[in-house]
Amino acid sequence: MADDFTIELPEQVTELAAELRDRPINRPATETDKDGVPLYTRDKTISKEMAVLEVRGQYFTNWTSVRVEQKWTEAFPTFTFECTEQVDVPLSISGAQFVPGDVVRVLLGGAPAVFGYIIERHVGYDKGQHGVRLNGVGDTSDLVNSSVPLDKLDGHDGKSVTQLAKDLSAHLNIKIHERGNVDGTPFENIQVQPGETPMQAIERYAKERKILIGSEANGGLLLIGDHGASTKGWLVEGINILRANAAVRDPHVYKKIFAVGQNKGSNAAHGESEQKQVAEESGTSTRNRHLVVVADVADKMHGVKQRAAMEKVFTEGSYIEAQITVQGWFKDANQSDDIWRAGEYYAVTSPSLILYDEVMGCAACTYEQTDGGGTTTTMQMVMPIHMNGRFNFRSENLAFRAQQIKDAKDKAEADKAAAAAAPGPDQTQPMRRRR
Repeated sequence: MADDFTIELPEQVTELAAELRDRPINRPATETDKDGVPLYTRDKTISKEMAVLEVRGQYFTNWTSVRVEQKWTEAFPTFTFECTEQVDVPLSISGAQFVPGDVVRVLLGGAPAVFGYIIERHVGYDKGQHGVRLNGVGDTSDLVNSSVPLDKLDGHDGKSVTQLAKDLSAHLNIKIHERGNVDGTPFENIQVQPGETPMQAIERYAKERKILIGSEANGGLLLIGDHGASTKGWLVEGINILRANAAVRDPHVYKKIFAVGQNKGSNAAHGESEQKQVAEESGTSTRNRHLVVVADVADKMHGVKQRAAMEKVFTEGSYIEAQITVQGWFKDANQSDDIWRAGEYYAVTSPSLILYDEVMGCAACTYEQTDGGGTTTTMQMVMPIHMNGRFNFRSENLAFRAQQIKDAKDKAEADKAAAAAAPGPDQTQPMRRRR
């Protein structure tokens, strides 16, 4: 008789009741500074080279391959984990260790990266090995692939984008966060169509208030308004840049950008001023190229102006894009407790890319780890305007240089103290699972 078939998975755990799998539990709280920037806390008991998948309160490691993508101005992050350890095959799908719908948290070196769900479980084998791949997303993915409940289609007149987002997300237990100066001007009329997803409705009205939509590492939807592009680190060729490439694109840059719209009108406001609304923004194209967009909803002139400004964010911000890869997940050559993050701004110096101390926004981070290949972070860098960021060159650059000097002095003192102290034994132990 043939040997029993086994599947390679991390260490087996007790099965959880099915009714506890379908809603987020132990959602982490996110503290912010005075500017609304998230302050994430790292679990320092976890090695900086270790990726952890927390499932129902238990930590799993020893993954052979890890890929996590944070995209700050998109609706949700994604992750893929692969493993090759053996346990007995469960008698049913619900009895498996990891089941689509499980609530999970991704920690990279102890730093929070994703809070969401497993959505796919792939199992494969050949003569030499068996393996499992887990694909997952942030909790805000439910706003993209489910419909607005029928009892939530009406009753939104007079609300702002933030209020609308909270109403359309409440039944999914998704929190709403704000970054920067989020326009709170209410809409007189709001229409949500049957069959529309919450994200489609929120995005339609967010465009009329120049609000970008993203996600948070600890879960929740992020509404991004105008904010200061404060530098949080630097990327320098020959120092911490492992590899890089950049592109300068012209097709989506225009000389003039127009938004046209109309309002429903009333006894107090009517005529051509309401029926023929036109707002204009200037672009940087050297050719006389025009772009005309039509407002998606009926609104006052304020909304049409914001719609034109939103289109400028999309077009002007796409002019320069760089892909920069560094070794490790943490800043300062893995000395910092902060990982590189989408949504932050870094000063980029790379003569090969013709970038000299250029402040750019990190629109996306891809964290990777392969068996025996170490850890890397690849950042998609864009112009600050593409993330609704505004950079004050004088004040921010002076503050950043002062911080650089302070960091250099602190590091020199720390190196001196470390050299004077006798090295202790290595206490690092591999972690498999924590309760």
